[in-house]
Amino acid sequence: MAGVAINGSEINESVKSGHVTYDIQRRRDTDEGPKWVDAGSGSTGAKITGSVSVSSSRLKIEGENVATVGDKTNETWEAYPPIPSSTSSRRYTATSPTRGSGQGKITSGSTRGKLGGKAIALIGSRVETCLGTITTIKDGNEKVKFES
Repeated sequence: MAGVAINGSEINESVKSGHVTYDIQRRRDTDEGPKWVDAGSGSTGAKITGSVSVSSSRLKIEGENVATVGDKTNETWEAYPPIPSSTSSRRYTATSPTRGSGQGKITSGSTRGKLGGKAIALIGSRVETCLGTITTIKDGNEKVKFES
């Protein structure tokens, strides 16, 4: 038995590999002075965090709206680990956004508990993030529990 997900429940952090890309240049000394030359490219992941967003619900627990399958999650993401810092001999330049935001959605819930014909979302229910990764709901209200 698991507690229910409510408005504001956090999701577990998730990382999408290779989402952020960058160019690498190295400094080369020439007769005309130092120049930056291409040295390839690289990528890093994007760490996604967020929380459940339920603007209205037919059921409240301790004043908070109860979430169901299909409800949204508000998320932000940022490069993780960060793009390396440039040095005197190497320069790293992002070629895609290094942070952003979006909405994911709850995709699983209780097999028994329903609300308005939709399964009630639980602590541990699956979430598809704005970047397409799968994570779960981290916390919620444990005063009411349902079978997952």
